[in-house]
Amino acid sequence: MNARPVFHLISFVPILISLFLLACWGTAYAMGDSATAQRGLAQSAGISMVIGLAMWYSTRGPVDLSRRDGVGIVIFGWLLTVLLGALPFLLCGAIQDPIGALFESVSGFTTTGSSVIADVEAAPRGILLWRAVTHFLGGMGILVLCVAVIPFLGVGGMQIYRAEMAGPSKDRLTPRIASTAKLLWGVYVLLNAAQILLLKWFGMDWFDSVCHAFATIATGGFSTRNVSIEAYHSTAIESVIIFFMFLSGMSFALHLRFLRGQFTCHVRDAETRLYALIIAASVLTIVVDRWSGWTQAPPSAHQALFTVVSIITTTGFSTANFDTWPALSKLVLLGLMVVGGCAGSTAGGLKNIRLLVLFRQMAREVRRFLQPQAVYQIKVGRQLVESDIVSTITAFFFIFMATFVAASGIMAYLTRDLAVAVSSVAASLGNVGPGFGSVGPLMNYAGVPGLGKVVLIVCMLLGRLELYTLLVLLMPSFWKR
Repeated sequence: MNARPVFHLISFVPILISLFLLACWGTAYAMGDSATAQRGLAQSAGISMVIGLAMWYSTRGPVDLSRRDGVGIVIFGWLLTVLLGALPFLLCGAIQDPIGALFESVSGFTTTGSSVIADVEAAPRGILLWRAVTHFLGGMGILVLCVAVIPFLGVGGMQIYRAEMAGPSKDRLTPRIASTAKLLWGVYVLLNAAQILLLKWFGMDWFDSVCHAFATIATGGFSTRNVSIEAYHSTAIESVIIFFMFLSGMSFALHLRFLRGQFTCHVRDAETRLYALIIAASVLTIVVDRWSGWTQAPPSAHQALFTVVSIITTTGFSTANFDTWPALSKLVLLGLMVVGGCAGSTAGGLKNIRLLVLFRQMAREVRRFLQPQAVYQIKVGRQLVESDIVSTITAFFFIFMATFVAASGIMAYLTRDLAVAVSSVAASLGNVGPGFGSVGPLMNYAGVPGLGKVVLIVCMLLGRLELYTLLVLLMPSFWKR
């Protein structure tokens, strides 16, 4: 890895963060936050700007990036981002514990939505907006945003884009990667704007509308209310959020094609069809499981739909305490935490496309057992899946499950509660947020031991950066020039 050009390009990240922090400071001032909160946000913005300018000045020179350098930019860019993101929580006094502040920052930027703030409604407005901004920046990717807005980053933009965007394949929608980044961010901003207007129309104030839209489209889940969306008692608001969570769990490249006039692109996409099928089957299973007898009124299908869409898209909003639901329903939700949304979306998890390829690979191996000499190809829709992609997906699944088991074992030792251990790791690796037990939808992660928070921080970063990007740090060849 060539350190100088890598850290030169990373220098734009703290500068960008400082600008958003200034917007949060302006909000804190306008909405009458305490002097401590205003000062903390201003200081955080100043520190970020100084760090960014110092890095930029000290690393100037020609920029020529390899794929390894692109991965380095993503890794170190994200590490610097989450460290700077923790400053406002500490300097404003919202979180006293440095590990807790880092946990909140990582949870925000990875769009996990797990929180250590017990009373969200008592937090300064500027901090609540900063939590939402971390979702907004992390959803589509802060480094992809840099590629979109800083023209000369296009020289290594493809390496950055491939390392940060989610999924086994990345669509280059235009010949220039900077143009692709701009288009995807354009769709992202458009969906945010549309949801803000609809939420305001159905009764939220402007501040809550912005915060919840940022958390929805990024599939993050930070709310401005202690009991999340349940606090509004509005079917209309819940329906708007369901719709936009559902859209955010799909590939944004498909949304762009739809806006360009390809109105059947979602229906023709095999991964999107599987995504919709899993949602429908999960809702039906939960409704039947919760229906204790034909003589009683059936449970709310709307409530089940909201929870299923919230979990599979890894958003983590809640309108009900699903921790009290029957065992089968909770098992379905646990499975959805692992599966996640579609490739190219802002959702976490394994991704439906990987699940689809793994199922077809399994079916191919069964057929080959009966007819060893036959040649079977794996297709997704009309597209042939190359053998190297199948191997990569299989390896990814193995690493994901191995990480899940290992982290769950550590958390089981630290928490002494299997439900908390397994669900917290699934929720962190899948970037979901709430789990079961003491980390359930009406609880938070404040009670998790410090070492446990560190384990979950690593899981959140591994989940957001899709394992390979972060694990290459362990390879000696990565550090060679």
